[in-house]
Amino acid sequence: MRRSSQYWRYFRYALPGLPLAALGLPFYIYAPLWLAEQGGYGYTIVGAIFFLARISDVASDLPVGAWVDSRGSHRMLWLGSWLLIAISAVALIALPHPWPAAALALVIVLLMLGWTGLTVPWLALPVNLSRNNIDRLRYNSSREGMLLFGTLLAMLAPAILAPAMLPSALLVLLLLLFIAVVLQGGQAAEPASQSLSFKVLLGDARVRRLALPWFVNMLANAIPGTVLLLFMREVLHAEDAVPLALLSYFLAGLIGVPFWYFLAKKLGDVRSWRIGLCSSAILFSFAALLGEGDVMWFIAISVGTGLALGADQALPSAMQTGLAQELSKEHNGAAIGARMFALWSMLSKAAMGLAVGVSFLWLGSQAEMSVPPVWAITAVYVVAPVVLKLLVFFMLGRSPLAYQGEKPVYE
Repeated sequence: MRRSSQYWRYFRYALPGLPLAALGLPFYIYAPLWLAEQGGYGYTIVGAIFFLARISDVASDLPVGAWVDSRGSHRMLWLGSWLLIAISAVALIALPHPWPAAALALVIVLLMLGWTGLTVPWLALPVNLSRNNIDRLRYNSSREGMLLFGTLLAMLAPAILAPAMLPSALLVLLLLLFIAVVLQGGQAAEPASQSLSFKVLLGDARVRRLALPWFVNMLANAIPGTVLLLFMREVLHAEDAVPLALLSYFLAGLIGVPFWYFLAKKLGDVRSWRIGLCSSAILFSFAALLGEGDVMWFIAISVGTGLALGADQALPSAMQTGLAQELSKEHNGAAIGARMFALWSMLSKAAMGLAVGVSFLWLGSQAEMSVPPVWAITAVYVVAPVVLKLLVFFMLGRSPLAYQGEKPVYE
């Protein structure tokens, strides 16, 4: 009975990840290219809108984090954020395009604001819920596993469902997200002698040593997702294989999560993450050699890099949770969790916005007529992420991060 109760705790916490991932994947991967081409907006306008929307989105993370630390994550915050997501998502899929650029930017900003209102308190919950290192790793691994499962469902939906049923699938996902956030319940603010300011937070060298690699790694992950459809269409001439490639990647990622969980117990979070970074960079570099007819080699690379995905997801988030708990203890139980994860969320969104903005502006500047050349697509899709991954690998090796999991001490 006690074990069943523990499993329910992890499942209930992780559940929002399924609809969030299933809703988020089409938005981040398919929407920019669709809006640029079928929507009639063009690469430059879409790149600029997503970049500016991300910049405004970044500005919302810190206030939301401060609010949650001081007042808790009450039901009205969960439900209000869900409502913003629901209205914006339905508008984007139901109303005909193109819209005025300002209207498109406004809806995307509102969607991202709702996303922030859900994800910041959700990501911060393990700071208060986890009791020890192994519990912390379980919460974060279950969340990342559910996110990957939701991503797989998003991959399978177009193959299983007729196009006319996709709007209904959107409504089902929004309903599931509503149920999931209701199950989280209202989390009152933790009694604390103080709330650490962001100035104090950013002034801590340990935060900076983890924040910079996190940002660079998120940028390395976001760039390929932004350019994937274009790479497969123009370089591999295999646009029809996009669902198979994504399915292979995320299914391998889901399978790999338990491996990284057990490796982290043996070697520690930092060493395990570095192993994942290095293996991912080496495998992905081979994609630069691919061309027309090399689809199966690309699928093999997707499987290999997908297996390393768990290291990029569960391990950094467990390190972030541990750092938040450490800082709270050092400052007499100060409320810090939501602010800390608002910072990580802000950096993640800034990386994704920079990836879309820079990638599309680069491709637009190199486009001959309407389509960028193959060398330009390969440079941004393969070379840039590999260089960034290796940079993160070396950054993590320069500073001691034992308190974040370099030494695998588990209770």
